[in-house]
Amino acid sequence: MAAFLSWLGVPGRARASGLLASFLILMSVAWIVHLILYRIHGDAFNYTALLYVPILAMIWLKPPTLREAWTAIISFAWIVTAVLVVTRALEMMGVLAIKTQSQYVINFDEKHYFLPLNDLLGIDGRWPGPFGHNGDTAMMGALLIVIGVAYWTRASWVFLAVGAFTLLITSGRASMGAAIAGIIILMVFAREGRIARIPRGFRIWGGIVGLVAGTAFMYSRSAGSTGRESFWPAFLKLWESSPFVGIGTSGISISGGITEQYGHAHSLYIDELARYGLLGFLTQFGAIALGLVIAFLAARRGVAGPLAIMTAYLVTGITEPRNGWMSPSVTGMLLILVVVTAGAALLRDPEPKLVQVPASP
Repeated sequence: MAAFLSWLGVPGRARASGLLASFLILMSVAWIVHLILYRIHGDAFNYTALLYVPILAMIWLKPPTLREAWTAIISFAWIVTAVLVVTRALEMMGVLAIKTQSQYVINFDEKHYFLPLNDLLGIDGRWPGPFGHNGDTAMMGALLIVIGVAYWTRASWVFLAVGAFTLLITSGRASMGAAIAGIIILMVFAREGRIARIPRGFRIWGGIVGLVAGTAFMYSRSAGSTGRESFWPAFLKLWESSPFVGIGTSGISISGGITEQYGHAHSLYIDELARYGLLGFLTQFGAIALGLVIAFLAARRGVAGPLAIMTAYLVTGITEPRNGWMSPSVTGMLLILVVVTAGAALLRDPEPKLVQVPASP
């Protein structure tokens, strides 16, 4: 309600148009498609889902300026930072209990992951954090790092410190790779500083080699694929049983075996296919693909932050983060926000001071 009242107080301005308007329309279409698929499968959803399209309409009617969108992203980073720090502090004081994990998971984590601080901090296994799962918490750490580097301010050191600490105690390998991928994007599109003096071709190929090498190193360690070689094929078989509309959450809950046990494919993409088939996948990721195009065009104009943040989020999605796409969520709204930021950058000259990559760490 507070957000709506604040929106009413914003003076009238030109409505979103062009690619940004198309993105908002496609995201609305994807929501409607998912609503239909939810009803087909008999899946339940929270009534907050009904706010999703009105939020998109509010953005369309009064799209934020580049500075307003940037301020919202920084506010997001501050809120996530506060949640991570306060949660850990309350756990250390005994006010909050660390989320319970099975002893098998704890033993596996301590045997296969590099967790140098967790025993000292009293954390058994990888830290689940305030977001319910170590993979989701690690993703937030990666996003903080990319935001801190993309929009460099004095606060960036706080985001980098909290983000790096979060990755260390969650040992989220995909999120580590996501942070690296986001920084590589910023390096490739850098226009100022020492990095910009390196020919872009070298930056592109150097980034690709670094990312591939880092991925190979992380997944060659003892943790391996942590069972995904088993349950990814199992979820893909569920999709093959109903390739167009999927089997829904209700179908997964009675699927038996490993898919019922895990309940989620531990992949944003495979899970979407299994639940809502090609219809849900193509409408949702078709909209996101257009968002990537908008972010890429903004990056070419010197505003690479949105593309870096989107890249980081989509990389983490390979192995973990969940997003049901029906109800407004923290990460879902961030994804929309960064596309809106990129759209705002296409309407005016970029402001280098907001997006420059620091010349040195």
